[in-house]
Amino acid sequence: MQNIHPLFVHFPIALTLSALLFEVLYWLFKRDAFDKTSTNLIVIAALAAIAALITGSLAGDSVPHPETVNHLIDIHGDLEGTGGSLAIAAALWTLVMKNRYRIVRLALFVLAAGIIGFGASYGGRMVYEHGIGTALVTSKTINVTPAATPAKKAATTSR
Repeated sequence: MQNIHPLFVHFPIALTLSALLFEVLYWLFKRDAFDKTSTNLIVIAALAAIAALITGSLAGDSVPHPETVNHLIDIHGDLEGTGGSLAIAAALWTLVMKNRYRIVRLALFVLAAGIIGFGASYGGRMVYEHGIGTALVTSKTINVTPAATPAKKAATTSR
């Protein structure tokens, strides 16, 4: 199965951060438009988080990767599972509680955005430092010893 997780990962990040921005703007200016925008964004962020969590779980089970990155996958999954759950909780709180206990809503937005953003750094490390999910890492390349780069070859042959 094709890895479709990259199609979904950026939405919960951008949407929770945007929801937080509009929630802060609401706190500063008390405008209904900011309230409505933050509400809509956190609901969409929760839906996007569900899609990212499902596709991420599938990717973790199907995308070839060396065992050395299992710890990154586990940390990334735990953080994004927590952050996504907080985004869902924030959306539900917002829809059910409306403007009651607004400080709890703000706290949920901050936690969701912070944890999702931090967890995304682990996803980025997997892709940009280890090539997971790219053509650089396939089931054929995992057990192959990496060849020395020309610069390393030159340095070892000149001695």
